[in-house]
Amino acid sequence: MSRRTASSRPSVKPQASAGAALSPRAQLGFGLADVTRALRMLYDERLSEEGLSGASWRVLAYLYRDDGLTQTRLADMLEMSRPAIGQMIDRLEASGFVERRADPNDRRSWVVYLSPQAQAKVAYFVAASRAIEAECFDVFTDKELATLSALVARLREHLLRLQSASREERSGGDT
Repeated sequence: MSRRTASSRPSVKPQASAGAALSPRAQLGFGLADVTRALRMLYDERLSEEGLSGASWRVLAYLYRDDGLTQTRLADMLEMSRPAIGQMIDRLEASGFVERRADPNDRRSWVVYLSPQAQAKVAYFVAASRAIEAECFDVFTDKELATLSALVARLREHLLRLQSASREERSGGDT
């Protein structure tokens, strides 16, 4: 086998840094994904002692606001597939955080409720969540936080409209 000398090796052009290769809009998209992932990991870390993840806390939070939701409604609200929410509810039920009850309006559906155990701990979970929020967002003034919140809400609504239009387009307008 022959060895290549430095002069016979193919030249490799230095690549631009990843940030330079991305447009400002792409950098923003990646940044939002990174922030979401970091928040999720922080919630997972802080709530794991209580047997929860950030995602399972979100289920409990939705039920705290509106107890007695169907699995399908929870899946829609959390933007999860029905099988994924079903598995999460299985875990929450096995841990004693939620109860499934037959839907009195639809024998094929289940309605999910906070268990008495979860209701007894909700105040603790809310306080833990607020502490995480305060820690995460204390880098912003109240005015900056209000502006950021409004911008993210506007972007979310725009993206939901785009998704809806895309679904309608794919289905031929039959929605």
